Amino acid sequence: MAGYFSFLPNVYIGEGVDDNETFKYKLSKNIFRKVNTRTDLDQYITMFEAHEVSPGETPSSLAYKYFKDPKLDWVILLVNNITDVYEQWPLEQEDLINYVNTKYDDVDSINHYETNEIILDDGTVYIKSGINVTADYRVILPDGTTKTFEESIYPITNYEHEYALNEYKRQVRIPTGQLADMVIEEFEELVAYEPNAELDEDGNKKTPLSLASRFLNTSGSVTYNSSVGIATANSSGVVTFDDGPSISSVAGVATAVTATNASTGATATTTVTTSSPSPSPSPSPSPSPSPSPSPSYGGGY
Repeated sequence: MAGYFSFLPNVYIGEGVDDNETFKYKLSKNIFRKVNTRTDLDQYITMFEAHEVSPGETPSSLAYKYFKDPKLDWVILLVNNITDVYEQWPLEQEDLINYVNTKYDDVDSINHYETNEIILDDGTVYIKSGINVTADYRVILPDGTTKTFEESIYPITNYEHEYALNEYKRQVRIPTGQLADMVIEEFEELVAYEPNAELDEDGNKKTPLSLASRFLNTSGSVTYNSSVGIATANSSGVVTFDDGPSISSVAGVATAVTATNASTGATATTTVTTSSPSPSPSPSPSPSPSPSPSPSYGGGY
């Protein structure tokens, strides 16, 4: 059977364009189409088989063991809510040791404390073991007796803590063959696009690029009229005012620019956006100065 990415639908991604080029698209997998498992799956215990991951086992080896298809490893990861196999899959012993040594300066220092099991005279479990507590925690019995430090809690080192977490990751659930087929079928249905006008005859999604997208990942020029003069951005992204200073900008990014008129000393803050120029760009004539700037964008923005 095909792997995980083969089920994801395709989408056309807009590419950056040079001056006077038409929009270009590249067909890619839509990796943003994702699904999550239901939060109530734990109640359907008869549809899963508990498995303890042994050293050397991987999602693909388990998929081959249970489904006879290593490409269905994603089914096991999905039903176990594993999104990062490097962090959520159990490490080999050597890898675990290297990880702990890298994470902690002293692997034998105390990470936290946990409770000892306390059983009353009648056999009742008064305190369960393994509960995280602070170092000053002490068990007080129903008769008022206080247990000692050693009787109440025990320390867990950094290595013991990471080892326990790694062992917990070994417990995974494997969907039965029938449930696995249902997961695959429903996953394919959920990640597929609903019928819409942006799908072509092959079911690929293509959202037409807007005019504003020509301002992204491109170079060019645009003019801007204000009370302090005319701002012109050339193809290198340098904004120059006819009566004032020049300022560097990034092509394709709107930049707030404060300019000072060399003649009158008047200042104004304007926003200049570089874009693809016309074959022969030229600045628009500036209107008479007024208290508020009156922007006039070139480049068809």
